[in-house]
Parts: sequence; structure tokens; C-alpha cells
Amino acid sequence: MGKLFDGLRKAVHSKLTPEQAAIPKTVKGQASALLREEKKKRGEAGAVKRVAERLGIKPDSVYRYLSGKRKNPPKHIAQKLENEVRAGAKPRLQKKVIQEAKNAPVRISARAKIGFSNSQSGRKTPDGRMRNIAETLPPAYATPLWQALEDGDEQEAMRIIREYLQTEYIQEGGGNNAYTEINFTDIDRMDFNF
Repeated sequence: MGKLFDGLRKAVHSKLTPEQAAIPKTVKGQASALLREEKKKRGEAGAVKRVAERLGIKPDSVYRYLSGKRKNPPKHIAQKLENEVRAGAKPRLQKKVIQEAKNAPVRISARAKIGFSNSQSGRKTPDGRMRNIAETLPPAYATPLWQALEDGDEQEAMRIIREYLQTEYIQEGGGNNAYTEINFTDIDRMDFNF
């Protein structure tokens, strides 16, 4: 999962009580929880390898985390491990929160590289620059965004956000803006609230 899905999952977990949102605190506990989830979903065979693929590491590293021999993974791996465990924790409660969120506007706060191109004038930004965006997606965009999360389709979720920014934020004035397309890349952070 990328930063977009991580942000959506954090928004869902922020609506759970501390007891509901609790995940194991240690690396060993988190690795064990992720392994249990994989075994439950797809069986015993190859479970460690699948966990390693989800984390972007080698199976040997997963074994070290499971045994407790390695307690302090690199920061980005520790964050990925926590995010993956959070994504699979309490699926029924998460689904209930997502169903409630589908009918509510979603506030997005993001920092990403944003550029533009205009098919009518041929003008474009040669290289986008990092910008902060804070927008509220109405339910017409929020509903398919949450559905994309449930379906595990991060590309579709990104398409929905780009479409909103392009249609409602850029093209609202009409005129030349109707031909303007937004380029939304290199996401630094993406936070959601509903």
C-alpha cells in the first residue's frame, strides 16, 4: 500500500476506540499478526514469503522479526509493518466505519508534486512543484474513494482524487481551464478526515 491508502486507513482507525484500534506494539508481535493474517487468508504454504513481499524485504528478515532476534528494523520498514498490520486488524469494524464514511464528505490534506498541462494552449509546467492542498471531497467523490479502498484499488483511488482536483478545483472557472489537466505525483503525505 502507498501513502494514499495508508492515509485512508489511519482515518478509519481514528474513528475506532483505543481498544478497537489496538495493534501489537513490538516488531515480533506485529510480524506474528501479519503472518497469522496471511495464513488465514491464503494458507500455511508460502506465508512467510508473502509477508516478506508485502513488506518489501527478504523472508530471512521476517524470520528474524518473528524470532525476536531483530527488534529494530529500519524506520521505513517499521512504518510499513505497522501500516500493514493496521490494514488487516479488525476487518468487520473497519468495514462498518467505511460504510458510514461513504455518505460523508472527506477532508484531504496533502503535500505532493503538482503540475499542469493545457491541451488547448499547449502550455504545461515542465516540472511540478511541491504544493500543499487542503480540500473537502463531497460524497459524490468520497463514496467511490472508500469503495476503491475496500476493493484494494489504489490506482482507482488516485484517479478519483485527481478527477476531483481537476474538475472541481482547476476547471471550476471554465474557459481555458476546461482543457487543463492536473499532474499529481511524488506524494509526500496524504491525510484524510471525515
